[in-house]
Amino acid sequence: MPLIKSKSYVLAQKNNKGFTLLEMILVIIILGIMGAGISGFITLSTQTYLNATNRDELVGNARFVIERLNRELRNALPNSIRIKDYNGGQSQCLQFTPIAASTVYSDIPVAPEVASETLTVIPFNNAIGNSYQCDDNDSDSENHCDGLVTVYPLTNDDIYQGHNDITGKTFLFEKVAATDITLENAVHFNEDSPTQRLYLINNQVSYCATSGFIYRYEEPITIGDQVTPPASNNAMVKMAGYLNNNLPFNYQPATLKRNAVVQIHLAFAKNDESYVFNHEIHINNVP
Repeated sequence: MPLIKSKSYVLAQKNNKGFTLLEMILVIIILGIMGAGISGFITLSTQTYLNATNRDELVGNARFVIERLNRELRNALPNSIRIKDYNGGQSQCLQFTPIAASTVYSDIPVAPEVASETLTVIPFNNAIGNSYQCDDNDSDSENHCDGLVTVYPLTNDDIYQGHNDITGKTFLFEKVAATDITLENAVHFNEDSPTQRLYLINNQVSYCATSGFIYRYEEPITIGDQVTPPASNNAMVKMAGYLNNNLPFNYQPATLKRNAVVQIHLAFAKNDESYVFNHEIHINNVP
Protein backbone atom coordinates (compact mmCIF):
# COMPACT_ATOMS: atom_id res chain seq x y z
CA MET A 1 0.00 0.00 0.00
CA PRO A 2 1.63 3.34 -1.11
CA LEU A 3 2.54 5.86 1.52
CA ILE A 4 0.47 9.00 1.57
CA LYS A 5 2.37 12.14 2.59
CA SER A 6 0.45 14.69 4.49
CA LYS A 7 0.22 18.32 3.31
CA SER A 8 2.10 19.58 6.37
CA TYR A 9 5.00 17.23 5.68
CA VAL A 10 5.33 18.54 2.09
CA LEU A 11 5.36 22.16 3.30
CA ALA A 12 8.05 21.39 5.87
CA GLN A 13 10.21 19.88 3.17
CA LYS A 14 9.85 23.03 1.01
CA ASN A 15 10.74 25.31 3.95
CA ASN A 16 13.93 23.37 4.63
CA LYS A 17 15.40 24.07 1.22
CA GLY A 18 18.65 26.29 1.13
CA PHE A 19 19.89 28.84 -1.40
CA THR A 20 20.80 27.58 -4.78
CA LEU A 21 24.27 28.17 -6.22
CA LEU A 22 22.85 30.65 -8.72
CA GLU A 23 21.20 32.65 -5.94
CA MET A 24 24.44 32.79 -3.98
CA ILE A 25 26.40 33.94 -7.04
CA LEU A 26 23.83 36.67 -7.73
CA VAL A 27 24.01 37.87 -4.12
CA ILE A 28 27.82 37.96 -4.24
CA ILE A 29 27.75 39.92 -7.49
CA ILE A 30 25.23 42.42 -6.12
CA LEU A 31 27.25 42.86 -2.89
CA GLY A 32 30.43 43.33 -4.93
CA ILE A 33 28.81 46.01 -7.07
CA MET A 34 27.49 47.79 -3.99
CA GLY A 35 30.88 47.54 -2.23
CA ALA A 36 32.71 48.91 -5.27
CA GLY A 37 30.27 51.79 -5.49
CA ILE A 38 30.54 52.64 -1.80
CA SER A 39 34.34 52.32 -1.88
CA GLY A 40 34.55 54.58 -4.92
CA PHE A 41 32.32 57.16 -3.24
CA ILE A 42 34.44 57.13 -0.06
CA THR A 43 37.67 57.33 -2.08
CA LEU A 44 36.38 60.23 -4.17
CA SER A 45 35.17 62.09 -1.08
CA THR A 46 38.50 61.56 0.68
CA GLN A 47 40.49 62.70 -2.36
CA THR A 48 38.28 65.77 -2.72
CA TYR A 49 38.90 66.63 0.92
CA LEU A 50 42.68 66.15 0.54
CA ASN A 51 42.74 68.32 -2.62
CA ALA A 52 40.80 71.07 -0.86
CA THR A 53 43.14 70.85 2.14
CA ASN A 54 46.20 71.12 -0.12
CA ARG A 55 44.74 74.12 -1.89
CA ASP A 56 43.94 75.79 1.43
CA GLU A 57 47.51 75.14 2.57
CA LEU A 58 48.97 76.72 -0.56
CA VAL A 59 46.68 79.73 -0.35
CA GLY A 60 47.42 80.06 3.37
CA ASN A 61 51.17 80.02 2.73
CA ALA A 62 50.86 82.72 0.08
CA ARG A 63 48.64 84.91 2.22
CA PHE A 64 50.94 84.53 5.20
CA VAL A 65 54.04 85.56 3.24
CA ILE A 66 52.31 88.43 1.47
CA GLU A 67 50.62 89.74 4.61
CA ARG A 68 53.82 89.65 6.66
CA LEU A 69 55.83 91.26 3.89
CA ASN A 70 53.13 93.88 3.43
CA ARG A 71 53.19 94.83 7.13
CA GLU A 72 56.96 94.87 7.45
CA LEU A 73 57.71 96.68 4.20
CA ARG A 74 55.25 99.44 5.04
CA ASN A 75 57.39 100.10 8.11
CA ALA A 76 60.65 100.01 6.16
CA LEU A 77 63.05 102.94 6.33
CA PRO A 78 62.71 104.95 3.09
CA ASN A 79 65.37 103.97 0.54
CA SER A 80 66.61 101.05 2.66
CA ILE A 81 65.23 98.37 0.33
CA ARG A 82 67.66 96.45 -1.83
CA ILE A 83 67.51 93.21 -3.81
CA LYS A 84 70.32 90.94 -4.90
CA ASP A 85 70.36 87.73 -6.94
CA TYR A 86 72.87 85.00 -6.24
CA ASN A 87 73.55 81.32 -6.89
CA GLY A 88 73.71 81.95 -10.63
CA GLY A 89 70.45 83.87 -10.67
CA GLN A 90 68.55 80.97 -9.07
CA SER A 91 68.18 82.59 -5.65
CA GLN A 92 67.30 86.07 -4.42
CA CYS A 93 67.21 88.16 -1.24
CA LEU A 94 65.03 91.19 -0.50
CA GLN A 95 66.54 93.25 2.34
CA PHE A 96 65.32 96.32 4.22
CA THR A 97 65.64 98.10 7.56
CA PRO A 98 62.52 98.42 9.75
CA ILE A 99 61.94 101.73 11.53
CA ALA A 100 62.35 101.32 15.30
CA ALA A 101 61.13 104.87 16.00
CA SER A 102 60.93 108.27 14.31
CA THR A 103 60.56 111.89 15.33
CA VAL A 104 61.15 115.47 14.24
CA TYR A 105 64.38 117.16 15.24
CA SER A 106 64.86 120.80 16.09
CA ASP A 107 68.63 120.86 15.78
CA ILE A 108 71.34 118.63 14.32
CA PRO A 109 74.95 119.51 13.46
CA VAL A 110 75.27 120.32 9.74
CA ALA A 111 78.38 122.04 8.37
CA PRO A 112 79.45 124.81 8.79
CA GLU A 113 78.09 124.33 12.31
CA VAL A 114 80.37 122.86 14.95
CA ALA A 115 80.42 119.07 15.09
CA SER A 116 78.34 117.74 17.97
CA GLU A 117 77.29 114.48 19.55
CA THR A 118 73.91 115.77 20.73
CA LEU A 119 70.74 115.94 18.62
CA THR A 120 67.78 117.96 19.90
CA VAL A 121 64.47 116.28 19.09
CA ILE A 122 60.77 116.39 19.82
CA PRO A 123 59.78 113.71 22.41
CA PHE A 124 58.73 110.59 20.55
CA ASN A 125 57.36 107.08 20.93
CA ASN A 126 58.39 103.65 19.76
CA ALA A 127 56.49 101.40 17.33
CA ILE A 128 53.89 100.39 19.94
CA GLY A 129 53.22 103.93 21.15
CA ASN A 130 55.29 104.05 24.34
CA SER A 131 58.08 106.52 25.05
CA TYR A 132 61.13 105.23 23.22
CA GLN A 133 63.70 103.44 25.34
CA CYS A 134 66.46 101.01 24.50
CA ASP A 135 65.28 97.43 24.99
CA ASP A 136 67.18 94.19 25.31
CA ASN A 137 67.51 93.88 21.56
CA ASP A 138 69.28 97.21 20.99
CA SER A 139 71.12 97.82 24.24
CA ASP A 140 74.41 96.36 25.43
CA SER A 141 74.38 97.99 28.88
CA GLU A 142 72.21 100.16 31.08
CA ASN A 143 71.43 103.53 29.43
CA HIS A 144 73.66 102.62 26.51
CA CYS A 145 71.91 101.97 23.22
CA ASP A 146 73.20 99.94 20.33
CA GLY A 147 71.41 101.39 17.31
CA LEU A 148 71.64 103.89 14.48
CA VAL A 149 70.16 107.29 13.84
CA THR A 150 69.71 108.52 10.27
CA VAL A 151 68.58 111.79 8.67
CA TYR A 152 67.48 112.18 5.05
CA PRO A 153 68.74 108.88 3.57
CA LEU A 154 68.37 109.02 -0.21
CA THR A 155 70.28 105.88 -1.24
CA ASN A 156 71.30 102.51 0.19
CA ASP A 157 74.82 103.82 0.76
CA ASP A 158 73.46 106.47 3.13
CA ILE A 159 72.21 103.64 5.38
CA TYR A 160 74.63 100.76 4.97
CA GLN A 161 77.94 102.66 4.79
CA GLY A 162 80.17 104.59 7.21
CA HIS A 163 78.45 104.33 10.58
CA ASN A 164 81.67 105.24 12.38
CA ASP A 165 82.56 108.18 10.15
CA ILE A 166 82.35 111.75 11.42
CA THR A 167 80.42 112.94 8.37
CA GLY A 168 77.48 111.22 6.72
CA LYS A 169 73.78 110.53 7.22
CA THR A 170 73.74 107.52 9.55
CA PHE A 171 75.56 107.26 12.88
CA LEU A 172 75.70 105.12 16.00
CA PHE A 173 73.90 106.51 19.04
CA GLU A 174 74.32 105.51 22.65
CA LYS A 175 71.57 107.25 24.60
CA VAL A 176 68.02 108.52 24.15
CA ALA A 177 66.59 111.07 26.57
CA ALA A 178 63.31 112.99 26.59
CA THR A 179 64.40 115.72 24.16
CA ASP A 180 67.82 114.71 22.91
CA ILE A 181 69.79 111.83 21.43
CA THR A 182 73.44 111.32 22.28
CA LEU A 183 75.69 109.94 19.55
CA GLU A 184 78.88 107.95 20.12
CA ASN A 185 80.99 110.66 18.47
CA ALA A 186 80.78 114.32 17.53
CA VAL A 187 79.66 114.36 13.89
CA HIS A 188 78.45 116.42 10.97
CA PHE A 189 75.33 115.37 9.06
CA ASN A 190 75.64 115.87 5.31
CA GLU A 191 72.43 117.86 5.05
CA ASP A 192 69.15 118.68 6.74
CA SER A 193 65.91 116.88 5.99
CA PRO A 194 63.35 119.18 4.32
CA THR A 195 60.81 117.94 6.88
CA GLN A 196 63.35 117.69 9.74
CA ARG A 197 62.55 114.01 10.06
CA LEU A 198 64.83 111.66 12.02
CA TYR A 199 64.74 107.84 12.21
CA LEU A 200 66.11 105.28 14.65
CA ILE A 201 66.98 101.83 13.32
CA ASN A 202 68.76 98.79 14.72
CA ASN A 203 68.10 95.65 12.62
CA GLN A 204 67.89 94.56 9.01
CA VAL A 205 65.40 92.00 7.70
CA SER A 206 65.95 89.74 4.69
CA TYR A 207 63.50 87.55 2.81
CA CYS A 208 65.48 85.04 0.77
CA ALA A 209 64.09 82.72 -1.90
CA THR A 210 66.31 79.69 -2.41
CA SER A 211 65.98 75.95 -3.05
CA GLY A 212 62.24 76.21 -3.49
CA PHE A 213 61.54 77.98 -0.19
CA ILE A 214 61.33 81.48 1.25
CA TYR A 215 63.26 82.17 4.46
CA ARG A 216 63.18 85.17 6.76
CA TYR A 217 66.35 86.44 8.47
CA GLU A 218 66.77 89.22 11.03
CA GLU A 219 70.15 90.48 12.19
CA PRO A 220 72.01 93.68 13.18
CA ILE A 221 72.61 96.14 10.37
CA THR A 222 75.77 95.30 8.45
CA ILE A 223 78.11 97.73 6.75
CA GLY A 224 78.81 97.36 3.05
CA ASP A 225 77.23 95.44 0.21
CA GLN A 226 74.26 93.16 0.73
CA VAL A 227 75.32 89.73 1.94
CA THR A 228 73.38 86.82 0.37
CA PRO A 229 72.32 84.85 2.19
CA PRO A 230 72.71 86.93 5.36
CA ALA A 231 75.82 86.32 7.43
CA SER A 232 73.73 85.34 10.45
CA ASN A 233 71.18 82.54 10.60
CA ASN A 234 69.56 83.91 13.74
CA ALA A 235 65.75 83.71 13.82
CA MET A 236 65.61 81.92 10.48
CA VAL A 237 62.07 80.91 9.56
CA LYS A 238 61.07 78.67 6.63
CA MET A 239 57.98 80.48 5.42
CA ALA A 240 56.71 79.01 2.15
CA GLY A 241 57.60 77.13 -1.00
CA TYR A 242 57.74 78.61 -4.49
CA LEU A 243 57.75 77.10 -7.95
CA ASN A 244 60.47 76.42 -10.53
CA ASN A 245 63.02 78.86 -9.10
CA ASN A 246 60.99 81.85 -10.31
CA LEU A 247 62.52 84.81 -8.47
CA PRO A 248 59.67 86.36 -6.50
CA PHE A 249 60.81 89.96 -5.85
CA ASN A 250 61.15 93.05 -8.01
CA TYR A 251 61.87 96.54 -6.69
CA GLN A 252 60.93 99.75 -8.47
CA PRO A 253 62.65 102.73 -6.78
CA ALA A 254 60.68 105.86 -5.99
CA THR A 255 60.44 108.70 -8.49
CA LEU A 256 59.21 112.27 -8.19
CA LYS A 257 55.77 111.09 -9.34
CA ARG A 258 55.21 107.88 -7.37
CA ASN A 259 56.25 105.91 -4.30
CA ALA A 260 58.63 102.99 -4.42
CA VAL A 261 56.99 99.67 -5.29
CA VAL A 262 57.91 96.11 -4.35
CA GLN A 263 56.34 93.58 -6.71
CA ILE A 264 55.86 90.06 -5.35
CA HIS A 265 55.33 87.08 -7.64
CA LEU A 266 54.69 83.82 -5.79
CA ALA A 267 53.96 80.61 -7.71
CA PHE A 268 53.04 77.52 -5.68
CA ALA A 269 52.69 73.96 -6.98
CA LYS A 270 51.33 70.75 -5.48
CA ASN A 271 49.85 67.58 -6.97
CA ASP A 272 50.25 68.86 -10.54
CA GLU A 273 48.33 72.03 -9.70
CA SER A 274 49.91 75.49 -9.61
CA TYR A 275 48.70 78.77 -8.17
CA VAL A 276 50.19 82.17 -8.95
CA PHE A 277 49.90 85.21 -6.68
CA ASN A 278 50.92 88.69 -7.79
CA HIS A 279 50.99 91.54 -5.30
CA GLU A 280 52.35 95.09 -5.17
CA ILE A 281 53.38 96.94 -2.02
CA HIS A 282 53.75 100.71 -2.14
CA ILE A 283 56.53 101.99 0.10
CA ASN A 284 56.50 105.40 1.74
CA ASN A 285 59.41 107.39 0.40
CA VAL A 286 59.51 110.44 2.63
CA PRO A 287 62.99 110.48 4.17
